[in-house]
Amino acid sequence: MFDNINLVPKMEVIVIGNEVTSGLIEEKNSRYIGRRAMQLGWECTRVTSIGDDAKTITECLGESLSRVDWIVLTGGLGATHDDITKKVLADLFECGWKSDAKVKKMLERLFHIRGKEVPHYAYSQTEVPDEAEVLYNEKGTAPGLLFKRNNQHVFALPGVPLEMEYLFEKYIVPSLEGSGKHKICHRMLHTAGITESALWQKFGPVDPLERWVKVASLPSHLGVKIRLSAEGEEDSDIWHRLDQAESLLRESVGHYIFGVDGETLEYVAGVLLKSRNENLAVAESCTGGLIGSRLTNISGSSSYFLEGMITYSNQAKIQRLGVPANLIGQHGAVSQQVAEAMAQGIRQVSGAHWGVAVTGIAGPTGGTPDKPVGLTYIAVSGADKTHAEKFLFHQDRVRNKERAAQAALNMLRLRLLEAS
Repeated sequence: MFDNINLVPKMEVIVIGNEVTSGLIEEKNSRYIGRRAMQLGWECTRVTSIGDDAKTITECLGESLSRVDWIVLTGGLGATHDDITKKVLADLFECGWKSDAKVKKMLERLFHIRGKEVPHYAYSQTEVPDEAEVLYNEKGTAPGLLFKRNNQHVFALPGVPLEMEYLFEKYIVPSLEGSGKHKICHRMLHTAGITESALWQKFGPVDPLERWVKVASLPSHLGVKIRLSAEGEEDSDIWHRLDQAESLLRESVGHYIFGVDGETLEYVAGVLLKSRNENLAVAESCTGGLIGSRLTNISGSSSYFLEGMITYSNQAKIQRLGVPANLIGQHGAVSQQVAEAMAQGIRQVSGAHWGVAVTGIAGPTGGTPDKPVGLTYIAVSGADKTHAEKFLFHQDRVRNKERAAQAALNMLRLRLLEAS
């Protein structure tokens, strides 16, 4: 990717658990670690998923130690019979055992807060390898562990994502920050309302961008992410390169760029509403409350989100939103006219500055030749006008709902920008 990629510090991730390798759970820890490592200027060169088997864990860790000096393991630190990671690591690093009084105190406090007695088996968490540094876990019962050998570091973290993230941020991030003189930094630009091919056709050749950065285009059913990557030794030079590349993109496709790095559409819409001291209400049919859920994922959304209605049936649209029955009879519930009436209705009954409404056929049933599965109408109503747009999504039911919610939030964003 870069000429000096070998100068960037590297790590590997090993995910342990039969529930992972069997596909019983969706594994998210490695994604979190890889993303945070990238943000800190590290390269995660390999992610390996293995089951709860002592021989496999030992072999996998040995192979990783032959390649890199920093390894993060997740999973297998609990108190049940299949949680063997701690014992395998103790054997590998030739450790004895000791009882950690602080872990015991934290364990008892946690169960006391829950109003329960500590189960006998849970006290096994207080036994830790005597050569390991204990990473105290405020979010759960299993402490993390750090094993050091020469210049190599092996971090063992719980598999529960909340606990893993807490320990990673508290103990590992400080160790990673500032390691190595040469680093790679990334910036992610999020777009909505345009396909990948249309986006790059509008921008043109990427040569001007690659004078400054390396570019990766990452499409999904919710939009296209553009990852910009720059390398160097000085932060000021790296950020200058990223800024120049972002400016070039915004000159041609800025209309479609809604956020940078962790910014979501619901966050951006909230910022715009707060800047205008205005509020919002939503009426949802085919999305079943997904738009309201996303809006209320943002802390402080109560200052601008008034209410949401899931008016799924025709009767609900008529009774709750005041949509005329003859309008539904004439045009059908999935129509531009009904979407506009829903948006106007929710704005009026709530007293909100803005009303957003969505009605559609999520599928896989319910479609007709005239109104196929995926047909969706979305409307945004403000004091000056009500505007609706037609969409035809073509994926499964869940993705159609997600795409409809994304499109609705993007329409709201664009209307707020227009009004500003």
